[in-house]
Amino acid sequence: MVIPLLQCRATKWYQSIHPYVSGEGAHREGIPFDPKNVVRTWEGFRHRLVSSFGAHSNRDHALREWNDLTMKSGNIDHFCDELMRLALELGYSGNFVKDQARVGMTTDLHNAWGLKSPLPDEYVENINLLCQTGHQLQDAASINRTVIREKHHSKPEKSDDRQSAVKRDRKDRKDSGPR
Repeated sequence: MVIPLLQCRATKWYQSIHPYVSGEGAHREGIPFDPKNVVRTWEGFRHRLVSSFGAHSNRDHALREWNDLTMKSGNIDHFCDELMRLALELGYSGNFVKDQARVGMTTDLHNAWGLKSPLPDEYVENINLLCQTGHQLQDAASINRTVIREKHHSKPEKSDDRQSAVKRDRKDRKDSGPR
């Protein structure tokens, strides 16, 4: 029997569905027993279980994600998307969301964000501006990487080629001796 293994609220919950799962339970309660009741299937039982107890674990999981939310360099879109998804799921808004954004952003973004003035009052507009600022930083970093890469892989300038040719001519004349 399952009931002795359960405690507190879980015991009361199972007792409320037991007459629909067990013929004996239905007989004791004086209600007709339906062997085709959806609660007698795993899917139906699980649905009732999750609807009664699952929401708490989902909220706890979302809350852990909220507390651990930090932006990884170059991932502003993921950060903003997760921030808004979790705020909606947890029912957060306003300064609470803006504060979480400030805590989770990278140092570079935090510095750029500090230069923005004035910031929008509405938290959704605030996060949209944050996302745009992050894109600007990512674009600037991408351009810097391209410039550095081009400098390292560029061909020597023609003046370097000319100097090398002059040195080779001098060497050839020196090696050839008197004419």
